[in-house]
Amino acid sequence: MQVQRLQGPSDMMAEKVSGTDPLLLEEVTGEQLFPTAVSEEKLDQAWQKSHRRIFGSSQLFLHLEGRPHRPTPFSLPDIVKEKVAEHYKRGVDSLSREEWDKAVISFSKAINLDPDTVELYVKRAEAFLQLCDFQSVVLNLRRACSIALPREEDVALLSFTLYLQGQCLFEQGSYLDALESFTRASELQPWNSHYHMRSISCLAALGQHADCIRLVSKQLEEKRQNPDLYVVRARLYGHLSKPTLSFHDVQRALALEPQHPEARVLQETLAAKAEEAKVMAVNYAVQGQLQEALRKICIAIEHNPSSAGYHILRGTVYRRLADFSAAVDDYVLAMQLCSAQGAEGSRAEAEAQSQLLLTYNDFAVHCYMKGFYEEGTLLLNKALKGERNKKELYINRGDCFFQLGELSFALADYQQALELDPSDWGVRTRIARLQDKLGLQAQQRRQYQQAELHFSEGIKEQPLLPQLYLHRARVRRCLQNTMDAQVDAVIAILLDSNNDEAVPIVMNFFPGKTLPEILSSKLSDVARCALERSRRDVPASWNENDHSLYKLAGAAPATEAERKPGVALCVANPQLCAEMSRSRRKINAEIHKVLNRRGCLQSTAPQIHRPPPAKVEESSFKAPYHWRTFGIGLTHP
Repeated sequence: MQVQRLQGPSDMMAEKVSGTDPLLLEEVTGEQLFPTAVSEEKLDQAWQKSHRRIFGSSQLFLHLEGRPHRPTPFSLPDIVKEKVAEHYKRGVDSLSREEWDKAVISFSKAINLDPDTVELYVKRAEAFLQLCDFQSVVLNLRRACSIALPREEDVALLSFTLYLQGQCLFEQGSYLDALESFTRASELQPWNSHYHMRSISCLAALGQHADCIRLVSKQLEEKRQNPDLYVVRARLYGHLSKPTLSFHDVQRALALEPQHPEARVLQETLAAKAEEAKVMAVNYAVQGQLQEALRKICIAIEHNPSSAGYHILRGTVYRRLADFSAAVDDYVLAMQLCSAQGAEGSRAEAEAQSQLLLTYNDFAVHCYMKGFYEEGTLLLNKALKGERNKKELYINRGDCFFQLGELSFALADYQQALELDPSDWGVRTRIARLQDKLGLQAQQRRQYQQAELHFSEGIKEQPLLPQLYLHRARVRRCLQNTMDAQVDAVIAILLDSNNDEAVPIVMNFFPGKTLPEILSSKLSDVARCALERSRRDVPASWNENDHSLYKLAGAAPATEAERKPGVALCVANPQLCAEMSRSRRKINAEIHKVLNRRGCLQSTAPQIHRPPPAKVEESSFKAPYHWRTFGIGLTHP
């Protein structure tokens, strides 16, 4: 049983005056209400004295301690704190019972009393999250992070909430709002690639493929060993119509994971499109539609740039379009691709090498036609580095040297071509033309014996060129070898009797005779025998009566060998003869021009005036002597 102490008169008076507990007032004001009140020590002594008077010597209540004190009442902050704790406990209990609405109400009441406690916002955010109120979750977590230093678990919860919000918006078709949520989540946790990928999905849904590629490339800078990222970027490049970049990304993905299923599917798709375009290119090329063929083969290469065959085909189309630089680039690239493939690409490499040589040669022929002989020589040098058994390459380089005036180099190339094919009479004709030019140069230097030697070498190589006989006839007449000169002149007429330019020249060797008389003479029989002997070694295709090599008036049709595709010549055999004819006519025209040039008969030079001769008297002259004539039996009248 607890015994309460009776109130003293001072206490009762204080309570009546203030209506409030004096201890509470003392605690609030910090000082005693009545300065003359009895102290606590005196009150304790009075209480003990009263205790002894009432209980005497009884030991029953000795266990009781001193005077009982009245309980101290709570302060206002403590009351608020107690209420906050109460609401927090109710909220936690509601969360455990999955009563989300009640939990939100409880935590909201606690936040109203104590708005600076982080845990209250976090718990209310958890309750809102269960209610799928993502915006409220975000607001509560941001408020929690703004009050104090953000905790890792709070940031993770906020980013996850933004992700869930973005996913819901994405499924509803609100791609722009979803992108904003995913972007905020990735900013909170930049290392979480899943958030970045969802941002890429939103950009792809919005059609912003370039921005998608930028984000994927940024991810690949950190994760170069992830084949999935390469596949994603390959698909994005496909949407932007960049199949070449897509192909390279697929190759990188397969290099990391050879059996990657999506990469395999993309590779097969690109290969199928490339092959389809290649077939169409071949069809267009066969029909002669080279521009369409070029467009299709370019599409095939874009979808499969590692195919050497595609580059070879495009190089061939470029070569037929006379775009030789582009053709060379394609053939070189094809050879590099074949080298990377090893033994599998050996056949394609040989074809690319052959096509490259043909391109160099065709480029050189094109330069020859345009008059760029030095450039043609350089191109043919490159071609001969790769192939030294093609006579056409030596012939073409010899033609370029011939036009450049490098006759010794031209002769060496022609002779090399003749060694490769001794039966090629086109090469013999070129050698004969070169010997003819050397002979004319020696004749201009008045080296007649050397000139005769050059003309004879030319006739030995090609005995069906009439101008060689005419030129040698002139030189032999200068060497006083009249009979041989006349034989050469007759052979020239026999080879080309309809040449209006050759007949007058030949007639100068037979003054006073007509052409029928010359052709019926014994000397003509000797010339025919010599011509027949020289014709025995000439092939039938070069020995026809209408062939342009000895009938310079026109060009003969191409032979069967010339119609076959192969290495093109700078000057075909009929063109060679026509060129020789034009050259000869040009030389004759220049000679006639020089011979017919006359100076002015009226001189403008200063003249010396001489005095007139003195007059001589007639007597000073003697009568001229006249021979006396004698007549036989006649008298002089």
